[in-house]
Amino acid sequence: MRTHFIFQKAATLLLFILFISSSHAQDVKNVNVNTLSQEEIQKAQKAMLDAGLSEEEAIQLARQRGATEQQISDFRKRLSEQDTSKQNMYNLYEEPEVLPENEQETENSERTSEFDKELQVFGAYLFNNENLTFEPQVNIQTPKNYEIGFGDQLLIHIWGNSQNNYQLRVNNNGQIIIPDLGPVYVAGLSFDEAEKKIVKNLTSIYADMGGDNPGTFAQLNMGQLRSIRVNLLGEVVTPGTYTLPVTATVFNGLYLSGGPNEIGSFRNIKVIRDNKVEKLIDIYKLLVDADPSDNITLKDGDIIFVPPVEKNVVVNGEFKRNGIFEIKEGEMLNDLVRFAGGFNAAAYTANTQIIRQTQSGQQIIDVAFNQLITTPLVKGDTIQNSLITDRFENRVSIEGAVYHPGEYEWTEGLTLAQLINKADQLLPEAFKGRGLITRYNADRTTSAIAFDVKDISSGKQNIVLQADDEVLIKTHFDMKEQPYITVNGEVLDPGTFNWSKNMTLGDAIFLAGGLTEGADSTFIEIARRLSYRDATVLSDTIGHVLIANISRGLQFGKNDAEMILQPWDQVSVRTAPNFRQNESVIISGEVTYAGAYAITNKQMRISDLVEMAGGYTPKAYLEGATLNRFSEELGSEQVAINLQDILNNPKDSKDLLLKNGDQLNIPEFMQTVKIIGSVQNPFSITYETGRNARYYVNRTGGFQSQANKSKTYVQYPNGETAVTKGFIFKRYPRVTPGSIVVVPEKVEKERNQGAWLAIASTMASLAVSIATIVSISN
Repeated sequence: MRTHFIFQKAATLLLFILFISSSHAQDVKNVNVNTLSQEEIQKAQKAMLDAGLSEEEAIQLARQRGATEQQISDFRKRLSEQDTSKQNMYNLYEEPEVLPENEQETENSERTSEFDKELQVFGAYLFNNENLTFEPQVNIQTPKNYEIGFGDQLLIHIWGNSQNNYQLRVNNNGQIIIPDLGPVYVAGLSFDEAEKKIVKNLTSIYADMGGDNPGTFAQLNMGQLRSIRVNLLGEVVTPGTYTLPVTATVFNGLYLSGGPNEIGSFRNIKVIRDNKVEKLIDIYKLLVDADPSDNITLKDGDIIFVPPVEKNVVVNGEFKRNGIFEIKEGEMLNDLVRFAGGFNAAAYTANTQIIRQTQSGQQIIDVAFNQLITTPLVKGDTIQNSLITDRFENRVSIEGAVYHPGEYEWTEGLTLAQLINKADQLLPEAFKGRGLITRYNADRTTSAIAFDVKDISSGKQNIVLQADDEVLIKTHFDMKEQPYITVNGEVLDPGTFNWSKNMTLGDAIFLAGGLTEGADSTFIEIARRLSYRDATVLSDTIGHVLIANISRGLQFGKNDAEMILQPWDQVSVRTAPNFRQNESVIISGEVTYAGAYAITNKQMRISDLVEMAGGYTPKAYLEGATLNRFSEELGSEQVAINLQDILNNPKDSKDLLLKNGDQLNIPEFMQTVKIIGSVQNPFSITYETGRNARYYVNRTGGFQSQANKSKTYVQYPNGETAVTKGFIFKRYPRVTPGSIVVVPEKVEKERNQGAWLAIASTMASLAVSIATIVSISN
């Protein structure tokens, strides 16, 4: 009965798909199959396969519904063309009509929680590492025990005498529909079992696939895998429901959720499946022992529950790992040391301390090394230990004038001579007069033991050393002031140089780079300090001065050979009396030939420079001429000159001697006067002959109220200044072309309260006096 219903449904579907696009859908005989679209033919073929019908069965049903033989023939042809165009590739996805929500095509969940770099709980870095994602592997060889489920895609490859490829998806009924064969139930089977069942069913289509000598072969592979949903609950960073590939493991889910939070357990994580605990996960197995056995594959609907941690302890000391560790019931202190990676090389392992919190305060518990295995821990314990002491048990050291100074092994009976031999003997520059041994007493104070280095090296004396002895042998350089000489003056590289025995004056000049062009080689001064013998006698003499000469080319000669330098000599090479670097001055402005001119005579003056420049032009304004001069003491400055007087009286005292770098400027005649400062309208005014400063101030609108009239002054173009004179009758200075009239402001004087009281008292006394005089007069 059920089979008949399926056939009826299939025939109806086939006829509907074949003729639904026709305007004569109610008259099957009028449908032209050749005009149907390729998509409609594909739908017809898929409907036939969905019903599990062969091509002949579907056509027989269509014939019963009134299809003509021509239509059936055309339909066969279109089906053949469909197969040829696809090159026998069935791209038939058996999509479930309505897949359950967890079987629909969905994107896998991604991590949304942020990385917490500060979390010090051991194991947290496993899920807080950007470079460690625990991404599920989907492109891997399918395990033989993989369980086929709803929504999985199976790829069947046929080769040999027959070739074909199928891409089939497991439908809601747990079946795949194989063309020309029908449904095959595979859900719940392992991959290996499903492959055997499918191959067995394919033998009904491909007869030469079975038997002992097959000619056609089949292979099953997994295509697109389904997704699953799992719930992460409890003390995780981001609890929730996550969509994962079917190959995902517990660690995949924990990573996406951010892992256990600061109070979550790492060692008692539960995987709940079908309302019972499927697995207890201990992450320490992976972290400490590299054992991944707890990282089981998840199934759809699994719950990963992270409970709060029950017992946390803190490790803080000389361990390879410090941090917060989780301890299970029954684990001892030695287990914690193993979780912490063991002790550091410098750790003092004989005693490990536990700082324990109690209701009365804190306790400290000392644990010997052999008690680690039997010492239990409680929640909140802090474990610590210290470094091995840095004191050596068997060390001696030698420093100074030996080839290999440093620390050496001390053994009973070790002598000083043997230690020097270990250090590869004394240096040639060793000071043979005295050495010193610093020895530590029982209370760590020190004693000094002196020895004669010469007697030790010759074997005349020897000293037995003790542990921690420190031997010091100096060089003779260390025991006296290092002698040097100084060379300064007209040399290319003046400075201080080490003195050597038999060093001559020529050697010293050579070390200083030789003489400059300005050096006077005939007058070299050598300042020599008193010897230590002379210095013991009290006198006014504090040194000696020697005068020497030398060849400019530093050739060997009698003077050089006889002038042997002593330690701390100071050699000064003087400048030749008449040597000067090239010096020049500059003249600019209204002259015939402006430019730079060399100073060829010490007596060259300003008037000489103007004459050398061809004199001044008719437009020259001599009263505005300025001289700029640079000196090391004052820097750049303007020197006030009166060029007209200088040219009228050359060689006079006003006619200054020129210096290197002087700049003389003779401007063109100026036609304005500038007024600035505390005036009503400061600006420049055309010069008028014979007018004084007051006239120009009036031209700007007069003084402002805060103007200091008595301090008005005029700055002339050559740099000179003239001030206002007189108290009652003011004499304002004259003004020349190019001058600047400056009116300063009054300085506000602050009077304190005492000053105002004194003024008030004085005024009161004055008023009383006046009143008395008036009264007497009357």
